[in-house]
Formats: sequence, structure tokens, C-alpha cells
Amino acid sequence: MVVQSIADQHRINGNDAIKNKDSIKAWEEYTKGLKITPKDPVLWSNRSFACLKAGFPELALMDAYRVITLCDQDTIKDNESLRTVYQKGYFRYAESLDALGLPRLAEIAFNIIINDKLIKDIDRKKAMDRKFKLSKTNLDQTRHMAKEGQKGSGNFKFLITEEDVGFYKFDGKYPWDIRPDDRIKESNLLKIQHKLDLISDNKLKLDFVKFSSDDENPLIQLGVISKADFKNEDIIMEENPFLTIHNHYNLRCDYCFHLLDKKSSNNNVEYPIVYPCPNLSCEESFCNERCYNLAKDLYHDEICGKIIDDLIDFIQRKRGDVRNNNILFILKLFAIAKKRNICPLDIEEINHLTRYHSTPHNLENHDLWDADFEKIYLEILKILDISIYDLNFDFWIFITLISTLATNTFGGPAIDSSVYDTAAIFPLISLFNHNCKNNIEGQLFLQEWPKSIQDPIPAVYKVLRKTLRSINCHSYRMTIIANDDIKKGDQLCLTYCNPDYNKNARHRQLLRTYGFICYCDRCKGESGGYKPLPIAWCLYFPDDERGKDLLDR
Repeated sequence: MVVQSIADQHRINGNDAIKNKDSIKAWEEYTKGLKITPKDPVLWSNRSFACLKAGFPELALMDAYRVITLCDQDTIKDNESLRTVYQKGYFRYAESLDALGLPRLAEIAFNIIINDKLIKDIDRKKAMDRKFKLSKTNLDQTRHMAKEGQKGSGNFKFLITEEDVGFYKFDGKYPWDIRPDDRIKESNLLKIQHKLDLISDNKLKLDFVKFSSDDENPLIQLGVISKADFKNEDIIMEENPFLTIHNHYNLRCDYCFHLLDKKSSNNNVEYPIVYPCPNLSCEESFCNERCYNLAKDLYHDEICGKIIDDLIDFIQRKRGDVRNNNILFILKLFAIAKKRNICPLDIEEINHLTRYHSTPHNLENHDLWDADFEKIYLEILKILDISIYDLNFDFWIFITLISTLATNTFGGPAIDSSVYDTAAIFPLISLFNHNCKNNIEGQLFLQEWPKSIQDPIPAVYKVLRKTLRSINCHSYRMTIIANDDIKKGDQLCLTYCNPDYNKNARHRQLLRTYGFICYCDRCKGESGGYKPLPIAWCLYFPDDERGKDLLDR
């Protein structure tokens, strides 16, 4: 009773905050209550409402889903108060889909409300009115998707997404998330500096640096400064990845993603013979016992023997600009956090990484929302046997990881000229900022020799790789090499885009992937720039008039 009364007090405090139009305070109070009673549908319903009011429909969606799952249909028939909570939950679920620019799915959700025999007439009418508007928007969207789809990509007059892809905003963190502020505390910076000292022989310094921006105020953020002079082609540092993933197009080691051979009769020294997981119900493979044990100690215990086919199907599909290839990273990060009994955002190897955020320069300060994010999140929790009511793995943490991985993963070696099916996280190399005229670059000496290349592996390459493997280097160990003469005090910068591209193409790549425009000396010296397509918002939101003029052009 004491526990329930404390949770009730947090609910009352949250309700008072709603009355005072303080949605963030309300969210915090409801969350405190949920830590005490995590299966209280009223608290989840109230928190969903607070998220809608705060402008976070993506979070309101999952909270409303929890309400629906907690309200058993047989139970609510004889419990009027619980039935009211259920109906509020479904309304908020439908409203969340509507606010995310998903008219087809919102129409379906409102239709379920309409067909509920126990719903009040006034609520049914409200749902019918909204469904009518959504139905028209959905028809308009479908018609224009088909129309634009018949054109070549260079002839688009405005941006049109794929079906069930809408929009949301993410400013780099949610208001209650203090971790980005903790990132720049002196104690944390000293930890990162210590790691840099070890890996660079005390030749690199972490410091705050200034960047030019589109206004008079320069951007200030962390960067890496040289503490010594370097000559062109000098090796500056080397780092093994913290975590890797592969998209299962090919047979690869799940720890280091090296290509594997199935049979020993091939006598192929280039590709290790597959070392299957000792658990016969597990489908993952490794290079050898060492890779298996490293994976086991890091994450594999939690996913061993689990079926991840639905996640693989998701990452292998093509979905326009939606970033879906990092989903397996989130699975492994959730597994690591569960193994360490912490929140995934508190994993030491990644808690200092910057995050992607919406920008006015791209998608008019929005990002793309794939309706399947909800399904993927639930699937990851199911695979790892994590409760959907566990606040250590709350939905906002999943979304924050999406934005973190978007700007901090490195694509692995290509198996041919078109398919890149691997990626890795380098915690320290991720600290290097971007410049279109980079003074450092990353080299991969241990990556597999692509099967599509007919030429034999160079002898020098073979010798170098044999040496590195003899000391148990990771197959995707990255070496940072000076791309020019570097003086003590210079900032070290990689290029995040293809340096051979013109300014328009570079800015397009930087905006879509990293969320910023570059104002380096090279960019300032070139004319032009990327101009994103306008958005016909009226095709996503029934009450939005913006973009109607685009449809008649």
C-alpha cells in the first residue's frame, strides 16, 4: 500500500504539471511512478498524453501501445474505469500515428476505435471525423507516390517518401537526458584523454575547437589536436573496433565480420574455416575459438540461440533514406547493457559519442520516421527477453541510439563494387571531426581481399597482414595515417564524405548522414551547394496546408 501511495503521488504531481502546461515535468513525474509500479496502465496513458503535448509523438506511440497491452479485453468489459483507460490509450496511439505523418496507419487505428462497441458515441464521432480527413490525405499521398515513382529521381519536384514513412524531430537529446552534458565534464574528458594517450603514444590531445557556421557565432565542440609534428604518411594511431555488425548477405564471423569458408577442403588461407557456435541451436559463426570467446564475453551470451531473422529481413530491405542498417548494433548494445546491468546509453565505450539531430538545412528540421521502428524495438526486446515496461530500455533510449549510431559508425570493406554489408564502431576514431580537405585518413590493412577482384593479393600486403594477425589484431583494425604534413597544435580531421564529390554532392551526403553543412576553407572557396527538395506536408498531415502549391506544378 505504501508503494502504491507513492506512485499515486507521482501521478498526482504529473497531473498538476499538465494543468500548469509543463509537459516535461509531467513526464518526469509519471516516469518516477512507473519505476515503482511499471505495469500501471494509467501512468503509461498519462505519460503518453504528456509526450503528445511535449511534441514527442514517437514516444507517445509506444506508451499508448503499453496501455493497450496492459488492458485485457475480457477484463475491461466488466471494469468501466479500465475500459476508459484502454480507449484513451487507443486514441493516443492513433493520434501519435497521425502526428508522425502516417495517415494510412492512423486511419486504420481510428477505424478500430470506431468499431469498438463499448465506446461512447461522442468519442466514436470524433474518431470518424478524424478518419475521414486521414482517408483523403492517404488517398492523395498514394496517388502522388505512384505519380512521382514513375519519374526519374532527377525529375522530382518535391520530396516524397515511401509508404508508412513519416517525420519526427530529434534535437540530439530529450529534455530529461543529462548524458550529453555529462559527456563534457572534466572527469569524463580525462578518461577519454587517458585512452587517447595510450593508443597514440601521448601524441594527441582532446580539446574544444571552433568551427565556422552559417551565422556569426562559431560552433564549439570537442576535437582532436596534434601534440607533435607528423610527416605525410606517418602512422598516428591504430584502433580495433569496439563492436561490429554484418547484414548476413554472406557467411561472416559475427565478432570480426571476416568472410568465412564452409569447408576445409578449399585450402583457402585467405578465408578462415567457419567455427560454429558450440550451441547447436545457434546459427552464428566465428573465425575461431578466440573470436567466439570475445563475442561471448561482450554480447553473445544474451543472443545465443535466438532467432533474429525478422531483424535481418528489415536491414536487408531498401527503404530510401531511412537509416535501418544499424538495427543489429542496437540489438548488440542492448545485449551488452543487459549483460552489464546498465542502461545502453551508459555503456562506457559509446557514452561520449555525439548524436545526429534534426537541422533546418535538411527535411525542414525533421528526420524520417519509419513505422517499422516500433516493430523492431519490440522484436529486440523479445529476442533479449527484456520487458517492454523496463525503463532501462525505454523507447526514447532506442531512438537516441539510432541518432548516435547514424553519425558514429564506419562502413566495412565492400565485397564488390556495390554491396557494403558490414559496419563497425570505433570509439576513439569517432572523436575526429570532419573537413572536406582532410589531413588524416583511415587505412584497413586486415580487410579481406574482395572476391570480385581477379588480381592476386600483393605480396607486401600478404606479409603485413600475416604480421598483424600473428599479434591477434582485429580483422577490421583501423590505422590513422597523416594525409599531409601536420604541425603541433593542428586539429586532425577525417573526411566524412567522398572528397572527389563537388560541393553540392558533399553537402548532400553530410546533411543526410550527419546532419550538418560544412563551412571549411574548401567549401567556402567553391560555389553552389545542396538545396533539398521542398516537402508537400499536406500529403502527410490532414490539417497542414503547406505544399499544396507543389502538387499542381
